[in-house]
Amino acid sequence: MAAAIPDQPVAAPEPTPAADPEFTTEQLQTRSRDFIAREKFNRRFTLPATDDHGELTVTYAVAGEDCDTAPTILFIGGLYGGRYLATMADYISEKKGVRFVVADRPGMGGSTPVIPSQRLAVWLETVPALMRILGARHVAIGAHSCGVIYALNTVYLMPQILSPTDPRLYLLTPWVSPKFSGISYLSLSSYMPSKVIGGFDGLVRFIASNVVPTVQFSSGLFSGPSAASSAKNDLCREFRGVSAAEAKAQSEVIKKSLFSQDTSGANDECLLLLKKKEAGPWEACESYEEYPAKLEAKLREYFASKPLSTQQSSDSSTPATPPSQRRLAVKVFWAESDLLIGRKGAAYFDTCFKKFTSEELGSGADSTVLLYDSEVLPETDHDTALLPEYGALPQMIEDIIGAK
Repeated sequence: MAAAIPDQPVAAPEPTPAADPEFTTEQLQTRSRDFIAREKFNRRFTLPATDDHGELTVTYAVAGEDCDTAPTILFIGGLYGGRYLATMADYISEKKGVRFVVADRPGMGGSTPVIPSQRLAVWLETVPALMRILGARHVAIGAHSCGVIYALNTVYLMPQILSPTDPRLYLLTPWVSPKFSGISYLSLSSYMPSKVIGGFDGLVRFIASNVVPTVQFSSGLFSGPSAASSAKNDLCREFRGVSAAEAKAQSEVIKKSLFSQDTSGANDECLLLLKKKEAGPWEACESYEEYPAKLEAKLREYFASKPLSTQQSSDSSTPATPPSQRRLAVKVFWAESDLLIGRKGAAYFDTCFKKFTSEELGSGADSTVLLYDSEVLPETDHDTALLPEYGALPQMIEDIIGAK
C-alpha cells in the first residue's frame, strides 16, 4: 500500500553491493536490460468483451520451466508487484522445474485499465483464461500484500483450479485494513477523499526516484541487495543465479521499466484497499473474521462433490488421497519489521484463522479441510520478505515439488 514517507524526504545513496569481478557497471546494466526484455517476461493475451467491458489486454510473465507439464504457481503481486516479479523467481524455478506465472492487473504494465469496481471481477475472468493459455489444469496460488484480496477470492470461487490432492495457498505479508493494523498514517488515509487518493501513483513515482530507497511500497520489485557482504553475494548466486551486484542492477532496471509503462491502476488499487465506495467490496473476503469459516464450508462442499476417482491426477502412479487428508494448506509468511501491516495487523490476521491451526484443532486436525500456519521471516520488511534469498519463495517451490 502507501509508502512510509519520512518527515523530510531526501535523496540518499544506497549501500553498494559487493562488486562483480566479472562485469563492469555498464555491462551489468546491459545484461539486466537484456534479461528483463526476454519474451517470457513480456507476454500478452486478450480477454473478450462482455456486457460490462470491452476487449481487455492482459500482460503476464512466465518464469522457470516454460511448459504445460511443469507444476505451476500462479503468483499475485502487491500494489506495484506485477509481471516483473517473475524475474526474481526465474532462476530457482528453472532449477527446480517449476513454472512461476505472474500477471499485471488492470492499469499496470500493458494491462487495460478498468473502473475500480471492476478490478476483482476482471481478475476472476483473467485466471481461467490465463490457465487455458498456459495449458494448466491446476495451480498452487501465492500472493503478496494486497494481492491476497485477489487470492482469497480466487480460492473461494474457483477451488477446482487447485491441486485435487494437495491444494496449497501461500500468503506473504497479507494486506490488513488500517482499521485492524493500527498503522496510524494509513488509518488517516482511509478518511482522505477519493480524488486525493487518485494522485497516489504520481507520489510514488516521485518517491521511487528521489527518496531514501528503504521506503516500503508493497512491491518487492524495488528491493535489492543492500549490503556489500560475501554472505549476501552467496545468497544471490544460490537463489537468483547472479551476483549481488547484478541482482541490484536488475532491480534498478525493473524500476525504470515499470514506470515507463502504465501504473495508473495503483490509484484504483488504493481505493480498493482502503474500502472506498467507488471500488466496491472485497467480496468473499470482505470480512477476514468470517472468511475462514466460509472457505472451510465451501471446500468441504466441493470435496464432497468430487469422488476420489475424479480427484486424482492423470498420472496413474499417483496414490489415492484419503478423504481425511484432503485439505487446503494455507501458509502465511510475515516480515520481522513491517511498516504497512505491523505486529497488530499480523496478530489480527492470525487470530482470524486461529480455529484452523494444528494447535487449536488438536486431535481433530485429520478431519479438517483447511489447515493454517504462519511464521516470521527474520531480517525482512514488507517488501524484502518476497525476495527468494529470504526463504519464502524457495519453500513454496519445494512444497510444490513435494506435492507433485
